[in-house]
Amino acid sequence: MTKFVYFTAKGGSIDVSIDQNYIGSASTARQMQALLEDNNVTLLDTLMHSSSIDFAEEEGFATNDCAHAIIDDALEQL
Repeated sequence: MTKFVYFTAKGGSIDVSIDQNYIGSASTARQMQALLEDNNVTLLDTLMHSSSIDFAEEEGFATNDCAHAIIDDALEQL
């Protein structure tokens, strides 16, 4: 069964929900990878993000690209 995985930037970290249930938060690619693996997320699942990921600076990240980089790096390791 395909999961709906949703990423939101908040306070310098990325909150992750699966099927509208909060599963945790990560501030590094390594933490994100572990969170996704622990919840059996694969690239076959539906992966979406809020606009806060695009405007991560407003949520405490150094640049707007930082949140995308964390997610992308974690997904490359799945």
